[in-house]
This record gives sequence, structure tokens and C-alpha cells, in this order.
Amino acid sequence: MYSLFCGRCRLALSEDVYRTACPTCGSALDFRYDGPFPTVPAAPAAALSMWRYQDCLPVCDGSKIISLGEGWTPLVRARLHPDCELFYKNETMNPTGSVKDRALSVAITKAVEFGFDTALLYSDGSAALSSAAYAARAGLRHITVVGHDAPDSRLLPLVTYGSLIVEYLGSRADALDWAHRASRELGIYESTTYRRANPYQAEGPRTIAWEIFEQVGGAPDWVVTPVGGGGTLAGIWRGFLELGAHKRAERLPRMAGVLPEGYTMLAEAMARGVADDDELRALAPSSPLPTIQVKTSMSYAPDGLEVIAAVRDSGGLFLAASDHGVLEAQRQLGSVEGIFAEPSAAAVLVGVDELIAREAARRGERIVAVVTGSGFRELGQQAELVKVDRIPVQWDDELARIRESLAL
Repeated sequence: MYSLFCGRCRLALSEDVYRTACPTCGSALDFRYDGPFPTVPAAPAAALSMWRYQDCLPVCDGSKIISLGEGWTPLVRARLHPDCELFYKNETMNPTGSVKDRALSVAITKAVEFGFDTALLYSDGSAALSSAAYAARAGLRHITVVGHDAPDSRLLPLVTYGSLIVEYLGSRADALDWAHRASRELGIYESTTYRRANPYQAEGPRTIAWEIFEQVGGAPDWVVTPVGGGGTLAGIWRGFLELGAHKRAERLPRMAGVLPEGYTMLAEAMARGVADDDELRALAPSSPLPTIQVKTSMSYAPDGLEVIAAVRDSGGLFLAASDHGVLEAQRQLGSVEGIFAEPSAAAVLVGVDELIAREAARRGERIVAVVTGSGFRELGQQAELVKVDRIPVQWDDELARIRESLAL
């Protein structure tokens, strides 16, 4: 069991009542878990999923958990950068190919516990597919609010999952607020993945930290993660903080967040010491720059204050990834490491390269790069970006060109 309270005024709240924010001051909610920090899987059936940590996730009824087998993803030793211990936490192996499955498994589980029959969120990326899949598994109706420029190739899986698609004719920041208002006025459960919209889902990414700790055998020196809304990196940091608080980890990693080039709001806010959400919103550009890193190109990060605190308090930093660098990183991850990452996720390797080039990460240090999403989910985008070269052959053709290509 867990207890629920306001992160700012510390007001204790009933976990039996569905809330998304403090009824007194409107701040984000926090959780406290009553049992001991888990050291073994909660149950054999959960051993190979994130639900091995069920006792430290905000669920009241284990029989109502909505799971597709998310979590306990592979930690793969890299072939690149042999001078340091580089590992990939391969989140592409989650059920819908994205790190978001951890958050949405928790979110939809709570929707079932609270008795909702419909879930709604704003997303035209990873969270949308995940939310729709888990809602389908739970037998819930599902509504996805998407941006007006979302391509059909990204929305087709939503059709398969049976989600109703609503197109919002405005900015992404406004779409977030509209989805929040619509869910409240319609009495629908909101599964959007930022804490003020749904505090329960924000507990899911903490499990990444615990898995890394188990798989590495301790805390690494660095954890590098692509950043869009900020919830994943912030959640991982909170997971490591809990390891430290429970005397499991003797030290904590430094956190590095990788942003699309030109998306400077979070780095600028950290440099200015911004501590208020209104100040953060004021730094958001009115016209976001075009980029192929569509999953992380958020002009306003709804969990921005938390991710800034995580990077600052860990002694980490923000890094930038250009589109050119991301395409090269995607090729390297595929051809050298055997991991097909979407462009937004491949940015993590650009971040690692920069971390090493700056000598922020020293020789021999252990780095875990979180590869957040699969390239198989962005084949429509890939078809526009990557030229496919072919060598035509017929039955009686000589093999000279193949020998030449392979230098045989």
C-alpha cells in the first residue's frame, strides 16, 4: 500500500479518491510507500517485468494490474566507445516499442482501479500508442488528441488499437491544456504523461533506475536520456534517489538530458535558476524549430522543473543533438550495435559522444544510455529521410558488384 500527499504543502490525501493535483494548492502529488524497499521480485509472474517492484508502485489491487510484459528490458554492453563502459538500456524492447509503456501500464491500471471506462490523452507519439494499447488490454474506450500536423503513418496504429482520434487545431502546449480540461469536463480519465495530468503514471519510469541498479550491480557514473516533456529522466532520478534513501546505493549517477538542437528552454531555465512554471512557460518559443526528432521537440516541457532539478542536483548537464548527428547515430546504433532506434531515441548516442568529447565522462567511467523508442514505430518518417540503395541482379549475373561492395 501507499499513501498520497501534496508535494508542496504536504497535505495528506486519501488514496481511494481519484485526484491529479492537491485540492488546496494545486501542486503535483507525491507518494510514500509503506512496505520495505523491494529486494526480490514481488511474485514469480512479475519477475521479468517492471511489476517485480509492485510493492513500490501505486496500486491497491494486484489482481487489476494491466500489463503487457513491460520493463526488465535488456542492458546491452556497447561496442562503441571501448575506452569507457557504455551500456544501452534498450527500451525499444517494451511491448509497444517505447519507454512510455512503463508509465501507461501504471496509468491504465489506476483507471481500472478507480472504475473509469474511458481514457483520454494528448499525444501524437509514443505515449499515444502505449495508452491506446493498454486501454485496449483493459477493455476501456480510448480517445487520442493529436496535433493538426500529425502524419497518418504515425496514427495508423491508433486505428488498429481502436482509439478515437481527435485533431486539435492549435499549438502543442495549448493541446495539452485542452486535453486536461476536456477530460475533467467529460469525466474521463486522463492518461497524458506529465505529473500534473496524471501523477500515477509518473511512478512507472522509476523502475528504470532500479533495473539499471540490478543489472549493472550498482549505480553507473552517468545516465543519459533523451528529453522531451522531461518525465522519463525525472522519474529515473527519483528512482535513484530512493535507492540512496534506502541505503541500497552508496552513490548516485549524474544525469544528462539530450535535447534537439535549438530547443534551449530547459538549459536556459537551469542557467537562470528558474523555479516557477510560469517563468518556464515564458521561455517557450512561439515557433518551434523544425526537426526530425519529433518525439522530443517540445517547446514547453510540462515536467520541466523536475527534469531541471534532476540534472542540477545530480551534477549533470543538458546536451544538444543536431538532426544530422541523430541520423548518423541511428545508423551507428543499427549497423554496429544491432539496435534500431527512432531518431528521437538515437539522439542519446549523440549525447554520449558529446559527453566523452567534452571529457565530462572520464576514461573508465560507466555510462548507461537509455534508448527510449524503436525505429520500427517511425517507418513512415524513415521512408522520407533515408535513401535505400539496391544492387539489381538476375539469375545469370556475375557477382562482381557484390564482391566489390563487400571487398571480397
